[in-house]
Amino acid sequence: MDAGDKSVQSISFEKMNACADMILTDAIEDMADEDNISIEEARNKLLSSNACKCLYNFDSCMWMEGSDYFLDYYRRFEQNRSVD
Repeated sequence: MDAGDKSVQSISFEKMNACADMILTDAIEDMADEDNISIEEARNKLLSSNACKCLYNFDSCMWMEGSDYFLDYYRRFEQNRSVD
């Protein structure tokens, strides 16, 4: 779905923010479980990432995706960053 789609434009900021918050919360829990790290460490890693900035940039429409997509995006970005 394109950010210019009328159905996306009619969704309130509060609803987009709530969706992004749910995705972030689920991703923090998933990362902690999968990487065997604390919730706090997972939270800090994700909150300080460019992926998180993208999640809350509602023009990116990442808030419409699930936590699996977000976490995969985070990991691909971090992997590419470590290669550079």
